[in-house]
Amino acid sequence: MHARSQHLAHARPRSQGFEYALYFALVFAISLIPAAARMVLPRRGQPRRFFVTDAWSRAGEVTPKIFSAL
Repeated sequence: MHARSQHLAHARPRSQGFEYALYFALVFAISLIPAAARMVLPRRGQPRRFFVTDAWSRAGEVTPKIFSAL
């Protein structure tokens, strides 16, 4: 029983890592369109950021929030 519980502990992070990467990729892809719009039409007083960098940053903020809610 002990060996099996150790095996499950090692297998679980790998599946969660895949799931996290999948959600990150989806959030990143969805964030690209609004980030591109913010790059073209930045708000007054806000610096213009490259849209891929902005989308990556947003995905890095949103994805952990999704997993903390689960």
